[in-house]
Amino acid sequence: MKKPERELVGREIKRVRQSAKPAKTKAPRSSGFRILGRTLFIAGPIALVILVVATFFTPMLAVEQIKVSGNDRIQASKVMGALEGLVGKPLTTISQDSVADLLADFALIETFTLQAEPPHTLTVKIRERQPIVILVRGGKNYLYDAAGVRIDVAGAKDKYPFFRFTADPLKDKKYKTAMEVLLSLPVGTYKKVFSIQVSEQLTSDLILRKSDTRVIWGNAKQGLLKAEVLNSLIKTGVKPGVTIDVSSPKAPVVTYQDY
Repeated sequence: MKKPERELVGREIKRVRQSAKPAKTKAPRSSGFRILGRTLFIAGPIALVILVVATFFTPMLAVEQIKVSGNDRIQASKVMGALEGLVGKPLTTISQDSVADLLADFALIETFTLQAEPPHTLTVKIRERQPIVILVRGGKNYLYDAAGVRIDVAGAKDKYPFFRFTADPLKDKKYKTAMEVLLSLPVGTYKKVFSIQVSEQLTSDLILRKSDTRVIWGNAKQGLLKAEVLNSLIKTGVKPGVTIDVSSPKAPVVTYQDY
């Protein structure tokens, strides 16, 4: 083989060998968005944990002010005094049960709700017990609610029905029966009741204000129908002092004193 030919073959072999080697690749550069995404993926949960820990163990959301609303008979200052121990505690750590324990001595509170107002205010919304009857105890008139809880001493302006009852309202079935009757009455009829009496057989009699009308109510069933019949008879102009029997509302009876 001649020299020019050998040189040509050598160059061709060298070219083939170089083309057979794998090409070197450059590592792709990470874009700014990709780096930011990775950073947030790692740092996000950590920041969340730090925030949660901060709200529980730092003054960030600590209670500095307590507000009371919905109260009428209860003084707000007394309620706030009972809750004074909550000041300085994080809002996130105050539970319904813990507040209930602090307010356990307030018999007038029927229910309450909590409302957190970040960063430092806790509002306690109170629902007070509502009187429904007056019971005489020890020569004094007291207001009681439907559950049999004593609320307060009755004042001259308190026009609630008297209940002729001496037993324990929390245990005696007569009290429960009286409440069923009174709660079944429309507001207008309820306001006309001066007193209520319940027999051993759990039947009720009512005395109406002003007219001194006696109403034989019977059991606690059909309260709305009995009230409608009673109001209809009153509108007909029955005389004061009569007895109206609505124990069987579809066959009421009106009895006058002269008969």
